[in-house]
Amino acid sequence: MRPELEEVQLLEAYLQGSLSEEQQLEVSVRLLWDQDWQQKLAAQKRAYQALRLAGRQQLRHELDFIYVRLFG
Repeated sequence: MRPELEEVQLLEAYLQGSLSEEQQLEVSVRLLWDQDWQQKLAAQKRAYQALRLAGRQQLRHELDFIYVRLFG
């Protein structure tokens, strides 16, 4: 697997809290010292926030559509 993809997967697992204690500690320490990783983590958090927002907007649109169909 490509190292970039491995980093993304590791940061994703870190955000989800699904790493072992040892891995969690290793990532935390690396984040303290590596500004590139800090930026990657921040970008990944923003991507997740954007996806959640898009999902909420889609759901709101679908609910509005259902409301209009039911109650005209």
